[in-house]
Amino acid sequence: MATDITVENEDEVRKTSWEAFVKQDVLNFLLEHNLQAITADDGAGKKAVIKRTAKGDYSVQITSNEIL
Repeated sequence: MATDITVENEDEVRKTSWEAFVKQDVLNFLLEHNLQAITADDGAGKKAVIKRTAKGDYSVQITSNEIL
């Protein structure tokens, strides 16, 4: 019998939802307002930059800082 794999690490769950937020809501905001670039920062070390390339594509860069 197959079982589902769940992510127990809370930081991993936040990372997934941050990436989904950037790739959906932030990208949609950029498109709706016809912007060339947008930067999002969650205040806790996660940042995202979405830019329109010369070819008309969109480049998404997501970074995070973690204190160990």
